[in-house]
Amino acid sequence: MKSILKHVAAAMVCAFATSASAAESDATYPEIYLRGTFSGWDVQEAYRFTRNGDTYTITVKDLDGNFKISDSEWNCEFGALEDGTAVTGTSSFYGMKKGPNFQAHNLHDVTIRFTLDMTAPYSPAIITFSQNGETPPAAPGQGMSGTLPVLYINVYTDATHSAFNTEITDRDLSHKNYFSDSEYWLDLNGCDWMGKKAQSLGSVDSPLPLEIKARGNWTRRGFSKKPFKLKLGSKQTLLGLSKSKHFALLAHADDTWGYMRNFTGFNLGHRIGLPWTPDQQPVEVVINGDYRGLYFLTESIRVEKDRVNIAELDDLASDPALASGGYLVELDNYDEDNQIKLEEESCVHGHINDMLRITMDTPEEYSEIQTRFVTDQFSAMNHYVGTNDDRLWNYLDIDDAARYYLVEEIVSHTESYHGSTYLFRDRGEGQKWHFSPLWDFGNAFSGPTDGFFYDHDPFGNTWIPSLRCNPRFNQTVENTWLWFMSNCYEGFEQDITSMSNRLQAAARADRLRWKDKPVPDGGAPVADNSDMESRCNAVLNHLRAKVNWLKGVFGDFTTGTFTEPARDDTPAAPLPEYLSDNVDIIYPGSADTAPQYYNLQGIRVSHPAPGQVYIVRRGENVQRVMIR
Repeated sequence: MKSILKHVAAAMVCAFATSASAAESDATYPEIYLRGTFSGWDVQEAYRFTRNGDTYTITVKDLDGNFKISDSEWNCEFGALEDGTAVTGTSSFYGMKKGPNFQAHNLHDVTIRFTLDMTAPYSPAIITFSQNGETPPAAPGQGMSGTLPVLYINVYTDATHSAFNTEITDRDLSHKNYFSDSEYWLDLNGCDWMGKKAQSLGSVDSPLPLEIKARGNWTRRGFSKKPFKLKLGSKQTLLGLSKSKHFALLAHADDTWGYMRNFTGFNLGHRIGLPWTPDQQPVEVVINGDYRGLYFLTESIRVEKDRVNIAELDDLASDPALASGGYLVELDNYDEDNQIKLEEESCVHGHINDMLRITMDTPEEYSEIQTRFVTDQFSAMNHYVGTNDDRLWNYLDIDDAARYYLVEEIVSHTESYHGSTYLFRDRGEGQKWHFSPLWDFGNAFSGPTDGFFYDHDPFGNTWIPSLRCNPRFNQTVENTWLWFMSNCYEGFEQDITSMSNRLQAAARADRLRWKDKPVPDGGAPVADNSDMESRCNAVLNHLRAKVNWLKGVFGDFTTGTFTEPARDDTPAAPLPEYLSDNVDIIYPGSADTAPQYYNLQGIRVSHPAPGQVYIVRRGENVQRVMIR
C-alpha cells in the first residue's frame, strides 16, 4: 500500500511540475493574498502568499476573523464552499470561486497551502491549514466537498498491488466482470447524523478486501460516472445499513431531480410498510485517488435475513419438497438467458400487450420442476389479471400489491412495472407472491400530476392497467391510501428537505467534477444538480400537486380518522400435486419386519428391498424405480 502511495505522490508531483511549466509559458501566475477583517480586506504585503511552481503557501502568526484568498483585483478568488466554514487548525477545506468567507477563531502560527491550476484558474482547490508547525493533513481527492462520509476504493492490476487498474474509471467501461484485486476503506468523516451504527472501517494503512464491478444497463453504458456493485471480503454494517457482503454504489448520473428519485421512492416504501425496502446513504467516492463524485451506498436486493427474508433455495434444486420457494424474480424489460417468457394478457381495450419476462434472480438457475412451478404460477396470475378474475388473489398478495402501486403512483413513475419490478414467494403451503422490494425510480416524476402514470408511459407497464380495472384491488388501494396519507405521510416532505440540504455541498462538487467532461459514445452528460434548492422545490411541488389530485380520486384523507386496513385473508392456492407430500409407494409382496426407511429423492420408502422395482406415484407423476 505504501509503495503505491509513493507512486501516486510522485505522479502528482510530476503532474504539478508539468502543469506549472506549461502554465508559466502560457499565463502569468497572479499574486495571491490573504484578505479579511484583520486586514480591512486590503492587499497587504504581510499577507502575500509565496509561490513555488503552482503551489501557494503562507504562514501567519495569528489568524482571527473572516477571510478569503484572492488576487489584488478579486479575480482569482477562493472562499468557503458553505456559509460558516470554520478553520479549526490542522484541516483541509474545499475552496470555491466566489464562495462565502472562511472563519478563523484565535489560531496561531497557521500555514495555508493550495495548488492553483492555471489551465482552469477559477476551478476549485483543496486548501490545507496547519497550526503550530503540525504536519498539514493529506488533501482528500481533488475537488471533494468533504461534507459526507468518504468511500476510498483502490483497484489494482494484480495481487501485488503495485499498479492501479485504470479500466475501472474508463468512461467506456462496458463489461460486468469483477475486479478482484481491490480494497476499500470508509471514513465516516465526522458525520454523526448517520447514527450510532455508522462508523469508519479500515484505513489507508489497513484497507479491507473488496471485489467491484460495473452494474446497470443504460446507466452503465451511457454515463462516464458509472454505478458499481460491491462484494466485500466479509460481512459489514456500512453506514448503518444491514450487515452484508453485498452493496450497490448508485451514481444517479441521470437523476435531474436533485438525487431525490430513489430517496423519495424508498422513503415511501419504508413508510407504507412493504415487506422490505432497500436503504441507502450518501457518500463521496474516491477510486484510485480520483474523486468520482457523489454516490449512494445502497443495500443490494438479496435473499438474506435482514433483506428479502424468505427461505433460501439452491440453483437447480430438484427436490419437490423444496421447489415451492423461496423465489425472488424480476419482471424485466431486457431479454436474458435465465428467463421465463409469457405473452402479457390484458383486460384493457387498446392496451398494447408486452412480453412478460420473468427473470430468475434468486435462485439464478431453475431445475425442471422449479421452472414448471414458477411458469404455472405466473401463467395463472397472468391469466387472472387479463380476465379480471378475483382468483388472482389466491396467488398474489393484494395488500402489498396495493401499497406497491401507491408508491409508484405518488411519484408518477412512468417506468414502473417495466423492468426492475420484483416479486418474491416464500416456501410452502399458504404462501403467495408479493410485490416487493421497490427498486430503481429512474423515471420518477416523469408522469403528470393530474393523471395516472400508466396512461402516459412510453414503455408499457406490465399488469397494472388491468389491475386497476379490478374492483377488489381498487377498493384496497383506496382504503390503504386513506390510512397511509392520514397516518404515515407526515414528515415526508421534511425528510426530503433535510436530505437535500445535506447534499448541497457534495452536489456542487459532483457538478464541478463532471461538468463538460467527455461522455461515452451515444451517451449523455452527468446530471447537473448544483442548484439543490430549486431541485428540492421542484420535487416538493410535484408531490404536492400529485397528492392533491389523488385526493379527488382515492378520497380526502383530511376529513376523518382512518385505521390500517386488515390484511386480506383470501386463502392461498394449494400447491400443485407434483409438489404434494401425498406419495403412494406400490411394491409386490409384504414385509413383517420392523419398519425401515430409505430416502429416495425426498420420498420415504418403507422396507426397501435391493433389486426390487417399485412403482412410485406422486400426484399425477408415475415412475418405476429400482432400489440398488
